[in-house]
Amino acid sequence: MTKRFPADRRVNRTPAPSIRWMVELLRTLAFHRIALRYKESLLGFGWILLQPVALTLIFTYIRRVADIPTGDIPYPLFVATGLVAWSLTSVAIAQASISITGYTDVLKRIAIPKLLLPLAALSATLADVGILALLWGGLFLYFQPIFSWNFLWVPVILGVHLLLLLGLCSLIALANVFFRDIGHAVPHLIQLWFFASPVFYPTSLVPKEFRLLARWNPMTGIIESYRSVLLTGHAPAPDLWIPAIVVTVAVLGLGLFLFWKFEGILADLI
Repeated sequence: MTKRFPADRRVNRTPAPSIRWMVELLRTLAFHRIALRYKESLLGFGWILLQPVALTLIFTYIRRVADIPTGDIPYPLFVATGLVAWSLTSVAIAQASISITGYTDVLKRIAIPKLLLPLAALSATLADVGILALLWGGLFLYFQPIFSWNFLWVPVILGVHLLLLLGLCSLIALANVFFRDIGHAVPHLIQLWFFASPVFYPTSLVPKEFRLLARWNPMTGIIESYRSVLLTGHAPAPDLWIPAIVVTVAVLGLGLFLFWKFEGILADLI
């Protein structure tokens, strides 16, 4: 009697891409997004500086009219810190919203890990905002050259910030495949989130009835943590930092789970 063995299901399975191949693809996609964004642009990378610099000047002027307390921190440095963090957030989300639908032809011809597309949008944005961070560094040295061991918190805060954005970028890129109105709604949602976050004002100005909501806005904890570490030399405040971490873990987990669940049908939907 011939004994039959179950067929090896791995025979017809496409080999998993290597880590090196994915890193090279991610780098290529990120550079492509940067080149595409500034193609035939007169100012080039100057566009990434224009809005934050203009907003810093505008809010500095407004501060002369409105009483916005920032303690011993010079207001231009206070608002610039918030704007650098916010620029990373807003540009990454805006770019991620079209990160999958913008590569329709590629996805229909080549099987690539779809998560690399929003990740490439985030990587390209990080390169852009790096230029803005250099400008912030000059402002910091001009106004407040104070250094502290708590500066070691910066990579931790940036890591949480990037993980939050990876989760958000994944969710928004995926949602835009199913609902194309998402791409139109994103700029308006970003603007609302901007005013709900302490970019140009301290959290002490938030009315008491909204402070719980503000505390669970992850950008509140992230922006205030940057300011606490860089501008005062203090560690992040736990009452704002811990909610930011909790929300980040939840958003990242949801984004990666939904991507894993729907990745196989994305090419058919676009």
